[in-house]
Amino acid sequence: MPGLVNAHQHGRGITALQLGFEDDYLEPWMAGKRRRQQIDPYLQTLYAALRMVANGVTSVIHANTVGGGRDYPSEVDAALRAYDESGIRVMFGIGAMDRAELAYPAECQEVILGGLPVQLQAALGDISRPVYCAGPEATVALMARLRERYAHYPRITFAYSPAGPQWVSDALLAALVQDAARHAIPIHMHVLESAAQIDAVNACYPDGLMRRLEQLGALGPLTSLAHAVWLTEDDVAIAARTGCTLVRNPASNLRLHAGIAPLAHYVAAGVNVALGSDNTTLNDDEDLFTEARLARALTRSPAWDGLPALGTKTLWSMMSANGARAMGLGDQIGEIAPGRAADLVALDLQNVRTPYLDPDLDLLSAILGRARGGDIRMTMIGGDIVYRDGQFTHHDMRTLAERCRLDGERSKVAPTALSAAQAETLNDHLRAHYAAQRARNGTVAAASPLSSQTGWVRS
Repeated sequence: MPGLVNAHQHGRGITALQLGFEDDYLEPWMAGKRRRQQIDPYLQTLYAALRMVANGVTSVIHANTVGGGRDYPSEVDAALRAYDESGIRVMFGIGAMDRAELAYPAECQEVILGGLPVQLQAALGDISRPVYCAGPEATVALMARLRERYAHYPRITFAYSPAGPQWVSDALLAALVQDAARHAIPIHMHVLESAAQIDAVNACYPDGLMRRLEQLGALGPLTSLAHAVWLTEDDVAIAARTGCTLVRNPASNLRLHAGIAPLAHYVAAGVNVALGSDNTTLNDDEDLFTEARLARALTRSPAWDGLPALGTKTLWSMMSANGARAMGLGDQIGEIAPGRAADLVALDLQNVRTPYLDPDLDLLSAILGRARGGDIRMTMIGGDIVYRDGQFTHHDMRTLAERCRLDGERSKVAPTALSAAQAETLNDHLRAHYAAQRARNGTVAAASPLSSQTGWVRS
C-alpha cells in the first residue's frame, strides 16, 4: 500500500499522558505543562518518528513546537537531525508567536496575570519571552538558513507554522505569508481548535477568521489548517474556494474537550481534508487506522436525511493523498504510480481476515474497518526499507526507549517553572477566565458542535 501521511503532529515521543498531563480542556492542559522542564528534542522526535514508521506512516507534518526550551533554532536543528536519522519524510513547520503567551485573547492576559498570587507571578517570570524566534525577521532568517542547509535532503521540506490566529498578530503573519509567497513555502497552523478560541478569534477578527486570513494572503493550496473544529458556513466556503486543507484530529479533539468537527460537511463542501494524530490518538499509540475509523464513525448522523458518512475512498485519501497535497507533494507521494517516490508499506492481513472474511467484501473496506498499525510488516521510504518484521534497520528501539525514559525522569526532577500546586492554581484561574468568557458570549450551546450532519456549522 502507499505509505500513510500524518498531516499534523508535534514530534512527541513520550506522550503528554505519559508525562503526567491527564486529558483536560485544551487551555489548562497546555498551561499545566509549565511544571515540566524541557525535554530533549532529539530523543523525543526520533522516538516519535520511529513509532509512526512502525505504524505505517512514511510522511509527516511537524507543527511548530519542539522541546519547550528557549533556544528554538537549536531545538529545531536537533529535531531535524532526528527526522533525518529516522528515515521518515517530513515537512517541518517553523513556529511563530507574538501574543497571548499565557491566555487569550491577549487583551485579557494582564488582568489574569495580575490576579495570580505574587509568588506564582514570580515563578512564571516574563511570559513575553519568545518561545520561538523573536519577531518576523528572525523567523524568516531561520527559514532561509534551513532551506539552504537542507536543499539537497529529499526527505526534508519546510513550512511556516504560526501557532494560530489568537497567538499571532496580523503583522507577524503578514510577514511570514509574504516570504512564503515569494519562495512557494507551505503554511501550516492551528485554527479554531477549542470553544475558548472562538471568543479570542471573534475579538481579533469580528468579520470572520477565514475571511481575514484570505485578506492576508494566508490561504491557498499550500495552506493546511489543523483541527478547524469551529468554522462557520462562510469559513468552510472560503476553505473550499481557496483550496486549502483542513486536517482532522478526531481523538485529540475528543480527549481535550475541543469538540467534533463536522467532517462530512467539509467533505460535501469540496474541502480537501487530511488526517493527523496530534500525538494524542485514541489509544495513545500513533495508530492512524484507529484514528481514521474514529473520524468516519463521528460522521455517522442519526438523521435519515443527514449527510452520508465518509466512503472508503474518501477515508483512504484522507490518510494518504490528501495529506501529501497538504505537504505540497501531491505529485510525488500518496499514491503508487510511475514516477512517484517509493513510499510503501506492507500490511499483514491475518488480523483483518481471521477467523473469516467474506471474499466479496472490498479489501480496502476490510482494511479500513479492521486493520491496526501493529499489522504493518514493512515500511519503505524513498525506496529504502527502514522497518521490517518489528525491527528497525538502523535503530535499536529498546535502547532509544530507555534513553527517553531517563529524559522523562530528568524533566520531572529538574528545576521547573512551576510546582504542581502553582500549576493547579494557574489552571483554576484560566478555567474561571474561559468559563466566564463563554458565559458572556454564549456562542456555543453544547460541548460539541456536532448536533447533526445535515449541514450544521457554527453560525
